[in-house]
Parts: sequence; structure tokens; C-alpha cells
Amino acid sequence: MFSPSLNGPPSTSIRSSRRRQRPLSNEGSIAQPKAKRLRSALSEQTFVAPDGTSEMEEVRNHKIPKRENSREFQGSRREIAMRGKNPKTGERGSKGDGSVILTTNDTYTVSKLPALPDRLRTDTIGRQHGAVYSDNGYALTLTHFHAIVWEYAAHIPSPETFTFDIPNPSKHVTDALPLGSLVSASSSSEEPGLVIVIPTTGYITYWESIASAATLNLMRQQRNGVEFTIPGTFSGERVIQILNAETAGFILGFSTGRLAYMSVRDGQGRPAISVQFLRGTNGGPGSGGIFGSLRNALTSSTSRGDIAAVRAERADRHEKVGQRNVVVATKKGRLQVWDIHRGGHNSIQAETDGREAIVMAIKETQASLGDIHLESFQILDFSFAPKSVADTQLSDQDDTGTHLLILTSLTNNNSSYYSLVEVVLKQNELTIGSVRPIKSYMTPVSQNATSKPRLYLPKPALVAYVVFDRAVVVISMARQPDSPDWQLRSESHVHLQSFEDVVDFREDMNIEIVGSGMEEPYAPLHGIEDSRSRRYKAKFPAAILIVRGGGVVRVAAINTARLISSKAQQVTARSKLEQAVFFGSMEQNPLSFSVRPELQFPPDEVATAAVSLSQDILKSQIPYIPSVPASIEQNLRKRSAALHDLAKHLKETGLSLDRVTKWKLLWDAEKMAAAARIWKDYDARVRTKPEGQKRGLLTDVVEHIHEIYKTEPVAEAGELDRVRQWFIRDIWNLEIAIPWAYQVIKYTYQDGQKDHEFVMEILSEANDLVKGALKTAFNFRSDNLGLYNLQGETLENGILQSGYEGLPEFWTSIFYLVENTRKQTELSGLLVKEYWGKPPGPAQPDPSLVDKIRLENGTLVDLAIRTNRERIRWNSVQGSHELQIEAEQINSSQKIAEEDQLKLLAVEIGLADEAINLAEKYEILPTLATILMYEIGQCGDKSREVGLGIDEIEYYQRRVVMLQNRLTQCYEEFGTDWATALYGYYIRTRSMSELFNNNPEQHKFLTEFLRNRPQYAKIAWIQEVTKEHDFDQAAHTILDLGLHRERDLWCKKVQLSLGKLARMAGRKYSQSNGVLIPDGGQADLVETGNQLNLIKIQEQAYNHILPSIDAAIDEKAELQLAMEAHGNKGSKRHPLSNLLEESMAHLINHEAMDALSLIDLLTLMGDNRQIDHPDSFRSCQFYLALQVTCYGDLSKEDRVPTQKVIWRRCLLRDDWKDINNTDLKDDQQVEEHLRTTALYSTLRSCFKNGLLGKDSSVQPISPEGVLGAFTDEVDHRFEKMDISIQDQVTRAMQSEDDALKPLIEASRLDKWYHTAFDLAKQGFKDEINDETGEGGKMRRVAEKLREIERGITESERRKAKNLLHSKPRYRPVKSNGSPSHFKSSVEEY
Repeated sequence: MFSPSLNGPPSTSIRSSRRRQRPLSNEGSIAQPKAKRLRSALSEQTFVAPDGTSEMEEVRNHKIPKRENSREFQGSRREIAMRGKNPKTGERGSKGDGSVILTTNDTYTVSKLPALPDRLRTDTIGRQHGAVYSDNGYALTLTHFHAIVWEYAAHIPSPETFTFDIPNPSKHVTDALPLGSLVSASSSSEEPGLVIVIPTTGYITYWESIASAATLNLMRQQRNGVEFTIPGTFSGERVIQILNAETAGFILGFSTGRLAYMSVRDGQGRPAISVQFLRGTNGGPGSGGIFGSLRNALTSSTSRGDIAAVRAERADRHEKVGQRNVVVATKKGRLQVWDIHRGGHNSIQAETDGREAIVMAIKETQASLGDIHLESFQILDFSFAPKSVADTQLSDQDDTGTHLLILTSLTNNNSSYYSLVEVVLKQNELTIGSVRPIKSYMTPVSQNATSKPRLYLPKPALVAYVVFDRAVVVISMARQPDSPDWQLRSESHVHLQSFEDVVDFREDMNIEIVGSGMEEPYAPLHGIEDSRSRRYKAKFPAAILIVRGGGVVRVAAINTARLISSKAQQVTARSKLEQAVFFGSMEQNPLSFSVRPELQFPPDEVATAAVSLSQDILKSQIPYIPSVPASIEQNLRKRSAALHDLAKHLKETGLSLDRVTKWKLLWDAEKMAAAARIWKDYDARVRTKPEGQKRGLLTDVVEHIHEIYKTEPVAEAGELDRVRQWFIRDIWNLEIAIPWAYQVIKYTYQDGQKDHEFVMEILSEANDLVKGALKTAFNFRSDNLGLYNLQGETLENGILQSGYEGLPEFWTSIFYLVENTRKQTELSGLLVKEYWGKPPGPAQPDPSLVDKIRLENGTLVDLAIRTNRERIRWNSVQGSHELQIEAEQINSSQKIAEEDQLKLLAVEIGLADEAINLAEKYEILPTLATILMYEIGQCGDKSREVGLGIDEIEYYQRRVVMLQNRLTQCYEEFGTDWATALYGYYIRTRSMSELFNNNPEQHKFLTEFLRNRPQYAKIAWIQEVTKEHDFDQAAHTILDLGLHRERDLWCKKVQLSLGKLARMAGRKYSQSNGVLIPDGGQADLVETGNQLNLIKIQEQAYNHILPSIDAAIDEKAELQLAMEAHGNKGSKRHPLSNLLEESMAHLINHEAMDALSLIDLLTLMGDNRQIDHPDSFRSCQFYLALQVTCYGDLSKEDRVPTQKVIWRRCLLRDDWKDINNTDLKDDQQVEEHLRTTALYSTLRSCFKNGLLGKDSSVQPISPEGVLGAFTDEVDHRFEKMDISIQDQVTRAMQSEDDALKPLIEASRLDKWYHTAFDLAKQGFKDEINDETGEGGKMRRVAEKLREIERGITESERRKAKNLLHSKPRYRPVKSNGSPSHFKSSVEEY
């Protein structure tokens, strides 16, 4: 029986040969020597978990492969491990008893106990089940071939272990596992005994003491246990449960539903096994028992028996030794109470069927279960409830009857609804008390589970534990303080909201709870404790679990007092997150921290809890990480890991958090990473500084931060290091500290510390702080977007490209951080510029320190650009007008700073490559073009310097080639944007040859650049003609400039002429009836012709006034002389005089005039000089004004009233009162006088040039017809002007009407108008008749030639006179080398 074997069952023949009759007394048993102690070489590699039970039930059969070479040492042996094993370094805070906390909250703690036999530690897949006996401190585990007993609460990993070979095990490893129980210690032993039952054969073995059962090798052939076989069992009947009901004995439950009493000692206390079925259930043909008949018993045996549980009432409730009450519950709700006496005497005290009553009470409590069928009801387990215990939810009942708390289930589809139902069982009466639904666990009981669900209600009955195969439900049974609401709910059997949580085990580790038990707070019976007891002296009510693959685990309620307070603890999203974060990352932790579907929290609650937990981690306000660390670096690392685990858990749970919450969590992690970097730099600097000089910038920064943004250290509590306290408590306000780096430098300088060496030193520390914090934060953000489920966000160099709407202010770009980072960068660059490259001297900074700051300047510029851009983007999408203005201001300042800082890098401090890289990185392309071209020029100049070596020349030449290649690559990388920047640089620097001499593949960029910028039309048309050969586009470009934007008269004339030529050159022609007709573009040509005609008229007007301004010395004098010579002195219409002066100024300055301004000039200007000949300008100026109405872009609404104004001013030009006075004048005199009027000259010119034709837009208008023009409204030039100006203009027009009306009334102007009209028409006819003869033609030709000669002579004379006596009219541009002068000549707006 005790021969050695390894993991394998003894052969049938061996087992049969060893069978013997049970001895009648202990005389037949052998002396039991001490066990041999074996030292185990195995070490603890995995987590272990405890559980226990005082009863052992049948284990469901499993089909598993038979293991080879698995025989173990037979018999019993004791194993002792070496002490002093170091705990595993990665485990969460070990307690003083050696246990490791797997998780904890304010209500319970789950811990892994250290003690576990090495055999069980290494066997994580074998079939096993067990129980825990807290009353004697041992745990029992059974496999098919071995029973293993050990002290489960020992403080060492490998405890003293007793291993037994099971005699005559089942023939098949798929059979039910053996059942066993520890037996109370005998008077001669300190250790308990052990009894084992083989379920299928009924074979029983009893060892009086687990210690004395161990034997030496020399006695292996002898047996030291008492053996027995249960008589009278049915075929196929098997034992399914063994109940320790000492001191009365043991109860065996059978698959048929029968019960049997078993005793392991005789009347004198000697080992002796006896079994008898309870009355009426002895196996006879007419046996009744709990099922009433053999037929029922055999029927029930097909489904693992109908017995749900057999439990014995607490021994301390019976004053009589040797008597126990045993309750039997079937799955379908039938309950029996048995009175069991030592020796097997028994009687039924009560019996009832409570299914319908229990189900009705459950459905009353949970109305949602009303549709679930009664047949789905099952009793899973029960526990004896105290009859009168304060502060529990259990109903107040009298002391009579048996008080039970039953675990029930109702199953519907794939969900089970569990409840704890309090009942009182009297003789034939069942009273229902409170019903406590279990809402946190609805997983159906696994049919493949090794152990059945168990219910534990340890004293003081404030917490109940429901143990499933992979979960433990912790339920508060505490009563809330009395209130009207509590009373109403209690009377209605409605359960009040109380604490309820689930401890889940992982499914991926093949973990299963295979045994359990409970612990109650320690209290010696009757005030006396047996000195031999190994009972674990528990402080809290707990459930102990034996977890296959997980070890021994204790679930203990550590704060039952809080459960009965007015603010009872609840399961919150925050507590679940804390458990997952601080315990879920433990290596090989058997617990699962995924929130069960039944305990899901709303997303907003989880979001709030996550942000709160994250902030508390930053503030060190969590109990799981020490707040007084010796190493700040380790502390920051642990807190960073906690934030990482929080994000990882949230991502793995798949919870849909809102975007703001994700960003807040990411920001907290960024701050932690940045703080770790800052501390690392600070710690290294303090380490290297000499004693007495360790104070640095960070200390000043912490001291300068306002009290509301930091936690003041408490000196009385030993908090003396302000910097360490800041890293522990206040890094959640890190964004406040970073701007203070620059402020400390400023205050230091203002306080009189102007030693530049000192300033450079603290500047170096400030740069390290800003650079370390921001660079680390941006890198962390880029690397961890996916961890925070922000992978959909698009980052650009660590900052968000877009989508700032709805997000809070980014901590990396608060206003003061942005401003001070830019200022600190500027200060750093200026100081480096001042001291770099200079020889060291007194009060001069260390050159190595200057070089360090110089090399860091590029990084500072980089970070300043990022923070500023992030701030601008965030501000730009906010609804606040102030923030919008702030964004514009920051953008303006930053653009200037970027250009200046990058140029400083390239030009002043020798970091051209860094500047180029930054300009490319952030696409600051105009500055990039400037730096690249500057560097190319510099390298080219250096390569041509005299005295350079060949190597140096080649270096500069290679660098020029490299930079040029890089310039070309920018076309591919940035495309049109780069072309825009580079071509803009060429134009600014007058580099026209580079502009037009680019590579052919880059022509498209230049063409697109010029076409999209009308201001460069003067050079754009050259590109169209020379490179694109697109005459039509060239015409469009130059005509658009000439027609709409050009103000210079000469340029406008040239542009329109070139445009007209290009338009005609770009058109295709078709032959139709011998006439060439352009295919389109006619409208452009017409408009161009009209504009050229207007220019021609303007030039005529200028030639007319030119003699009067020859003597002027400047433009002001020109205007003054012109107004003196051609002003309308007789007019008192001041607004019209102003119009004339403005138009005259345009004329003198050679500015192209619009139609209305030119009309004002022609109709308002007078001629105060002597008229040289009848064809003077005065005779045609009103005719020219009428022509302007035809050529100008006047609308139909403006054209007619404008012509009326022209005719009105024409009529007002002459003295009609004198003309009307014909006294003593003959007809010829009157006619000659009439021919001298402006009216006659205008009409004659109109007739002569066909302006008054039938289809012409110009028609003669009588004096009456011209009245009212623009007297009530103004032309479009004045529509948007002030109303007072409009009133002045209309009054001036009205004054013209007022001057004309007397002439009509008193001087018969209307008659004279018709006379002049007829006279002009007749004169035109006579002229036509006169010119029809040949002689007339010759005379006209001769006169025309003479007129041309006079014109040429006069023109040459005026030019010569102007050159000699007058200032130059076209002043050359005084160029000082600035590209802006060239640009102004090229651009046209």
C-alpha cells in the first residue's frame, strides 16, 4: 500500500492482492513511525491560490489520456522545503505572512498564499479537487492516486506536506475522483486524521493521523490504515459527497439520493469504520428515504443524483457532544433536517418542498423573471444562517426552526439568475425571509466544472461568498441603517442596493477553482484555545480557494464595518480601474480584470473615473505607490507604468470613451514622461555639482510657482526637499513650471545679476528643462496615439494637424508657455550670436557652454514652432473673439520670429544645415529659399577665394552641388508652393536670369506661378510668348493688365498695343467671301480699341495744356500753372472745381483716366490764352467729351445723363446774352458770331465725323432737354461716398441748371440752339460739296501737308524747350540696390 509509485495507479492485481479484512480493533494496526522528511528542490515559479471546504463532493467524470510512467511513492510521506527563499521581485506588495496581494479595494482583498506543495505547483493540468479546513489549518487535495495534505496558511512557499497513495483507486482515470475528509485529531496525536472514499467502489480508507501515517521504506509492505467497503450499494450507485459532521460522525451522500452514516472510531475511540444507511434508506427493495422508492432512486442516479448539498449545522450550536443537525437539499427544492447522533442514531426533524414558495418570492423581488419557467429552478448550495445577528439583512426570526441561506438559480436561454434566499425550516413549514438577488454574475454553471458552486456565510454574516468554477461573488449581507425607505423595501422583499462584486479568474491560463473553504474571525471556543491547534487565526471573514494552476487564494472582507455605515461601499468604475491598473499588470496574475457584462458602467462614468485616477496618479494620491520614495526616478517610472496600464486596460476593454477623455489621459501620460526627463537631467546635474553649489534653476522655478499651483511641503512632517515634493505632488501642473524657466532668467537679470557667465549657465539649465519637457511630450504623443485609441488623429511633428474643435486647451501650448518659449529661443540665439567664436576672457562665458547652447538652439526653434502652431490652430477654431485675435497676433509674431531665428541659425551661428532642415520640416518655404540661395552663394564665393587648398575648394564645390540638388528636390517635395517661394525670392532680388533660365521640367511651375499672380503680368506675358508659345494667353495676360489695372498712361498704351498684337497673332482666320474674319476675341479687340481711343483723347488734352506747364519746376507747380491757364475762373461751383483739379492732376501725372474723369476734364477746363487759329482744342473739346461716352465703359443708365451734362456745359460756355443782342448787326455778323460758339463747333465736328448718325449713341439735346441731369442723384463715382459729398455734387449740378434757365427764358437759347444746329448742318453740306471737285482735293492735300509740317515743327520746338528750361518729366528710379525698387516696377496692382 505504501510502496513508491509515480503518478500512476497501481495495477489491479497488486491492489487485489493487498486487500484484507478491516481489523476489528486497533490491535491489528501497526505502529506508525514518524514520516521521513524530504527536502524539495523546486522553487515557486507561478502564482498560487487557496480555497477550502469542510465537505467534499463528487467530481464530474472527465476523459483524459492516461499518463505513462506516472507511478509515485506509495503510502504517505512528509515533504519539507528549505526556508529563506527570497520573494519574487516583480510581485505586488507582499504581506507579513508571505502572501502576495493579487487585488484589493476598500471592501475586500484577494491574496495569494505562499504555501503550496511542490507537486501541486508543477501539476497545473491534472484532475484534482480538494477542501480547506480552517479549523485545523490544513488543506486537502485529491487526485486519482494521491491525497495531499498541507498546512495552507504556512509562511513558506513549500510547506510541510503529507502525500498519501490512495489504496485501490478507480480502474479508469475518467472515473469520479476520490472523496475525502480530514478527521479531528485523536487524543494521542496533534495532527488530524484522513478518511478517503472511492466513489465507484465504496472502498474506504482511514488514517488516524496524517503525521503517523507516513512510513519508512522498510515497512512499505505493511498497512497502517483502516479499510472498509460500503455494503448494500446498488448497481451503478456511487458516493457523491462526504460530510464531516463530527463529533457525531460523517454523512455520505449517494447518487441515488440515499444518505448513509459513517463512523471511523468505535465506542472506545479506536479506529474502526462502520457505515449504515439512514432509516428507511438501507438499500432494501422497499426503501423510501428522501425519494420515496427504489424506482425514484434508480431514476435519479442517472443525473449525478438529485442531492444538491448536505450540510451540518455548526457544532457550537449544540450543547450535547456527539449530536449534529444535518440538512439535505435537493436541486428541485426539497429540504430535510436530520438529527444525527454518534453511533448512527438518526431522525427526521423537518421536511418540506419549498420550490414554489421560493420561486414565487424570487419573482416578487425581481419582476423581470416572471416569465421564466418553474422547471428551470435549482438549489445549488446553502449555508446555515445565524438566528439573530445584528446589522445583517437576514430577517429577524425566532430561535425555533432551522435558519438557512440558500443559493438558487433560474435559467433562461444562456443566462442564469442567481439569488440568496433566507428560509426558516420548521417541522412541515417553510418560511421565506429576505431575497437577495445576485446581479453581478449571470454565467450559467459549467457542466464541466470540477466543483459545484459553493456558498459561504462566515461570521458575523455580513459578507457572503459564492464560489463558482472561475469566479467568486462577494456579496454584502449588511443591513443599511434604519430608515422609512429601508422598512418599506424590507416589507416588500425588495433588496436594497448594497455592495456586490465579482472576483474573476482568467480563462487563458487553464485555471479552475477545484476546492474551497472559509475562514471566520478568530475567537477561541469558550475562551480557551487548544495549544496543539494549527488553526489559522483569521482577522477577517474570508473564502479560501484551491485554484488549479493558480495556487491557494484568500478572498477576505477587510472592512465589514464600512458595509453597515450610512455610506456603504459600492462597486464603482474607479475601484475597478484601480484594480486593473495596479494589479492587472502583475506577471502571471490568475485574476481577470475585465469588467463583466453584468457590471458594465456607463461610458461617461468610466471616463470620469479614468481621468480622476490619472490625475491622482500624477498627484501621488493613490495608496499603491509610496508617496515618500527614496528614488524619485523609480517613483516616476512606477507612476508612468500605472498610466500606461490604465490606457492599455481601457483599450483592451473596448470601451468607447469620448475624444476629450482620451486626450486628457494622453496629456497626463505626457506630463509624467516629461517630468521623468526633467528629473533625470536635474538629478545628473546635482550629482556633478560640488557641495555648496547644487542649487540650480529648477529650485528657483519651483519656489517661484504660485501656491495655488503647487503643494507646499510640511516641514513638521519631514518634507524638506521642495523639488522632490514638487515631482511627487505637483507635476500635474507641469505646464506652469515650463514658462517659469524664462521668467527666472529675466528676474535674475533684473535683480542685478548681470554676469553673463552666470546668465549663460542658468540659460543652459532652462534650455534643458524646456527642451526635455516639450520634446519628450511631443515624442510620447506621437508614439502612443494608438495606445489611447487616437490612431485616427493626424499628427504633424507631435502636434495635431486639424480637428481642434471641442478639445480643451493643450497643455503644451498654453499662452504663457508659447510666449516664453519663443522669447527664450530668441534670447538663446542672441546670446550665442554675441559670444560664439570669440576668445575667452574675463566675465566671459565658457566657450564649451556657449557651444552647447548654440547646438541646442535648433531644437529650441523647433519646439517654439510647434508650440506656437499648436496654439494658433487651437485658438483659430474657438468661438471666442479674443482668442481669434490672439491667434492672429501670435501668428504674426511667430512668422517674424521663425524667419529671424532660422536666418540667425544659418547666417550668424553657423548652423545652416539645421536651419534648412527646420525650414523644410515646417515648410517655411520663403525662408528656405532665402537660406538655400544664401548658402549656395556663400559656398560659391568661398570656393573662389584666393589661398584655399584643393580640398577646401572641392568641399565648397561639392556643397554647392549638394545644395543645388536639394533645391531641385524641393520641387518634387513641395511642388507649386516651393516654386512660389523660390520665384518670389528671384523677383525680390532682381534675379530675372535665374527666373527664366530654369530647367525645362520646371517651366510648368513658373507658368503656373505667373498665371496665378496678376501682379506679375508684365513678365508673365514674356513667359507665355517665349516658353509656352501661347499668344492667346499672353494676350489675355497683358490685356487684363492694360484694361483693368494699369494706371500709367504710356504703359497702358504699350500694353494694350502689345495685347492687341498678341491677340491677333494668336487667332486663326477663315476665308469667307474673300474677307478675313477673326475666330473670336472680337470683344477684347473692341474694348482695347476703345481704350486706345480714350488714351488718344487724353494725349490730345495733355498736348493742349503742355505749353502752359513748361516753366514748372515740380509737379505741384505744374498743377498750379495748368489750373491758372485752363481753370474755369468764371465758375463758382466748388465741387466741380475740385473735380477739375483732380482730373488735371491725373492728366499731368500721366495717369490713365476713367471716362467720367476725362469728361469732367474736357467739359470743365477753360482756355484763358489767346486762340491761335480756328481749329484750336477749344473747338473740339466737347466733341471729344461726347466721343468719350462712346469709348468709355459707361452703363446705359449713366450714358444719357452724362451726355446731357456735356451739352449743358457746352451751352454754358458762351455768352448767349451777347449773341442774342443783334441790334445794329447784319446777318453776316450774327452768323459769324454764332459760328464762334462751342455749340456750333461741337455740332459741326459731330456732323463732320458722323457722330450724330442714325445708329449713333450720341444725339443732340435741346436746352430744355439737358435740364435735371444728375441734380437728384449722382453718378457711380459718388454712390459710396459720404452723403454730404453727394449733396455738394448734386447742388453743383443744380447750379448749372440754374445758370442755364435764364438763358432759355431771356436769351432765347432754345431758338439759337436750333439756328446753330441748322447752320452747322448746312456748313457741313457746303464743305462736302466744295470737296467733291479735283481742285478741292488738291487744296486739301496741300493744306494737310502744311498742317503736318507745322505740327512737327511745333512739337520739336516744345521738346527742345522742355529739355533746356524744364524739369525732366519722366524721372529715373533712384536705385539703392534694394530689391524692393525692382519689385515695385515689376508688380502691378
